[in-house]
Amino acid sequence: MEVQFLIPSSNPPGIKYNVSTAERRFNPRAVLDNPSKLQPQNLTLFPGEETCIHIYFHVMETTDYARPIVFSAQVGLQDPDLGPVLDDSWPTVVSTELPFWNGCDEDDRCMPDLAVQSMTDLLTLNQFCAQPVQSRGVSCRHQSEGGAEGSLRVIEANRRRMVVDIQLENKGENAYSALLNISYTPNLRFSSLIVKDNSDIKVECLIEDKLRNEKICNVSAPFMRAKTQVAFRLEFEFSRAIFLDHIRVILEARSDGEEISTADNFNDIYYSLNYEADLLFTRDSHPTRYDIKSELSLEEPGVIGPPFNFTFQIQNLGYFPVNDLQLNIEIPETTKNGNQLLKISYFYIDQRDGTHCLPPQHVAQSRASPEDLSRFSRLNRSNTLTLPIQCTVNVASYRDIAIRITGALRIDTLHALKFKILELGTSASVELPSSSPMFLHEERPVRHIILEIRKEGDYRISNWIIIGSTLGGLLLLALLILALWKLGFFRRQKRKEKDEQETTGKVADER
Repeated sequence: MEVQFLIPSSNPPGIKYNVSTAERRFNPRAVLDNPSKLQPQNLTLFPGEETCIHIYFHVMETTDYARPIVFSAQVGLQDPDLGPVLDDSWPTVVSTELPFWNGCDEDDRCMPDLAVQSMTDLLTLNQFCAQPVQSRGVSCRHQSEGGAEGSLRVIEANRRRMVVDIQLENKGENAYSALLNISYTPNLRFSSLIVKDNSDIKVECLIEDKLRNEKICNVSAPFMRAKTQVAFRLEFEFSRAIFLDHIRVILEARSDGEEISTADNFNDIYYSLNYEADLLFTRDSHPTRYDIKSELSLEEPGVIGPPFNFTFQIQNLGYFPVNDLQLNIEIPETTKNGNQLLKISYFYIDQRDGTHCLPPQHVAQSRASPEDLSRFSRLNRSNTLTLPIQCTVNVASYRDIAIRITGALRIDTLHALKFKILELGTSASVELPSSSPMFLHEERPVRHIILEIRKEGDYRISNWIIIGSTLGGLLLLALLILALWKLGFFRRQKRKEKDEQETTGKVADER
């Protein structure tokens, strides 16, 4: 940089000057090679002669190339109290700007052309159903009924993350202050950004408020060079606290330049979601079989009947909570003729937020009258009056809920009924409402608890049967002996013994 001084006076005064940069920042972009120039320097001028002072400086590495560096030269008298004074119409401070070259065809502006392309790793329904394990699921069996997939994506039960692969390209001139603005729905949490392919272009995201679902990322500050591109990967974690039936990620690229076209600066990723529910639905019974006495008088007095315990358990093995699960239990309580088979004394379900049940309502009063059930091998909802239990259940991820039912068989009723072996079939089913974004592998899985009841009296052998069997056996033996006698079996045996005796006598005489 050059500073020129010219004075027309024949009696020039002594002057002083100093040079500075207008850099009000902690790390200035330009630094003078001779820092003493920042302090006032005395200078002697000669009338009519131009005096030039060269100021040398160097530019530091910076990210701010948009604003020019401003240099200022300030001049004044060495001794204002002596000699002539300066013309007050002339400035005592002169500034000049040193702009950076922007690398564009026009010095005052650049015309970048940013373009964004993106793709997620979420599965379409076709891709999900192409997996051998999933192909038999109910959602895949109904796949053809749904028509085009469109914006529908399937979230597997154990998926925790979503990946968005992004390619940002600058097809135009240098893009100064290039930014990528990322906004997303609250069911996603920003996890990481990874630049791929060892690119020298850096993408750095600013630290924002975690409550804001937004990230602002600088792309290769201070500018993204012309005709370059960068590929990087965004990772989001799914939130278990906020559960939505869709996701949305909006990507917007912009810069300080005048874009040639803004149509491809924007990507709106929107998908409706179907979540795979991974439930383990099991049941247990204690005991599984009862033997009742042959007569009611042989049973323990003062007891309604033998106790039973039924347990149904629902385990959520997936990453996402399952809400509004409908649980229906049907217990065969009463025969069609009104005989009460059992009595429920206790019902319990693990209380979770949003879980509630309709209490069991008994369908009949206690009754014991003769009834022939020998034509039925199993009693269930098709041939009895059942006791319904209905619950709406919320199962958190990696948690379980147990339903316990305790009661006793009506021993007086069972003795009044005619049967040999009778099975009481209690059924429980779970299903999701049609409005739920989740789906089960089975549309309506059902679990059965079979309680087998046997009557001891029905397995006793009657005395008349024993006597009849004995007489029949003796008669059969007599008929067999008579048949052998008629065939001469006994005469042949007698002749054979006589011949053996004669042979023995001859041998004795010879001796």
